[in-house]
Amino acid sequence: MFVVDSHRGETLELAHVQRTDMGAYYCIASNGIPPTVSRRYHVEVHFIPQVKVTNQLVGAPLGSDVELQCFIEASPKAMNSWYREDALLSDKLTENPKLRVSETIMNEYSLWINLTIKSLALADYGTYVCASVNALGKMESQVSLHRLELSMNGFGAEEPMVSGAAWQRARHSPSHRAQPAASHAHQYFLAQHLPPQLYALLLTVLRYIHTF
Repeated sequence: MFVVDSHRGETLELAHVQRTDMGAYYCIASNGIPPTVSRRYHVEVHFIPQVKVTNQLVGAPLGSDVELQCFIEASPKAMNSWYREDALLSDKLTENPKLRVSETIMNEYSLWINLTIKSLALADYGTYVCASVNALGKMESQVSLHRLELSMNGFGAEEPMVSGAAWQRARHSPSHRAQPAASHAHQYFLAQHLPPQLYALLLTVLRYIHTF
């Protein structure tokens, strides 16, 4: 990256221009007799949009709220949007009161565009696409939203389980041993203080260990 704080001379040359070189530059002329004279130049660097989602795989239980995050860099200005990949459902997210798109501008060429889905229902699970298009092209990135199942154990604590074939519940294994009541109390404490995804991963690892 080429950074210029000040440069003496009649000409300023920016080599290997990057998007971080965008901004205002001032040419100031002075001969020691006030006032000085200045002229402002604004430099724009154009590039195809860059789109990156925070997580490509997100799990959340029914009835919860979830936020899908997407970071976009683009110049010139781009049209940014979220839509459903599933053609059987409407891609007009703004018509659904459960869905809210928010933008947070970071600088003149980058921003966050996040999609919040409230009170998740079965129909809300699927693949969501964050897209950005400007005069130079279009880029997009996908987020797969999966159901995170919750069941109640005998002590009232919720036991998260990621749906699908990737994980199996240890209680269905013939070698599974019953856990003592103290373990359930510990699980309840963890369930109240850890994010659901992290708690589900920790619980699965502990059950795997108990099978041996």
